[in-house]
Amino acid sequence: MGPNAMNESNDPAERTNSERARIADERAAEQPLLGCSICLKCSSHRTIVSGKGSVFMLCQSDETPCDWPKYPAQPMQQCRYYRSE
Repeated sequence: MGPNAMNESNDPAERTNSERARIADERAAEQPLLGCSICLKCSSHRTIVSGKGSVFMLCQSDETPCDWPKYPAQPMQQCRYYRSE
């Protein structure tokens, strides 16, 4: 690696949580249904990437009722529990 190379390890175990979250969000933004979803911009979301490469949006809002889905159908265009980052 040269001096101008990004400081991003190829080993997932060496990445920080914030690096993993950023990479997962970038991967979600590339997906047709997730890239236009309001969930991607919500501070209560967590992007999950499965071992097979599937990408899901996990809602972690403390305000949602018990019957609110952990993984809302995508793309979400509006949400009463949306919180800007």
